[in-house]
Amino acid sequence: MKNNSQSDRQKFIRHAIAIAFILQAVIIGVKGNLDVESGKPALDVIQGMLFQGIELVLKANRSKK
Repeated sequence: MKNNSQSDRQKFIRHAIAIAFILQAVIIGVKGNLDVESGKPALDVIQGMLFQGIELVLKANRSKK
C-alpha cells in the first residue's frame, strides 16, 4: 500500500513538473509576441526566445535524471 501511494505521489510530481515546463514554454511565446507587438526588433526577440527555449530544454533534461 505504501509503495503504491509513493508511486502515485511521484507520478503526480512528474506531471506537475511537465505542466510547469509547458506553461513556461507558453509564457516564452506570449512574451515574445508582446515584445514584437511593442516594437522591439523581431530578430532580437527571436534570439532571446531561442536562448530561453534552450535553457528550458536543458532544465527539462536535467529534471529527468
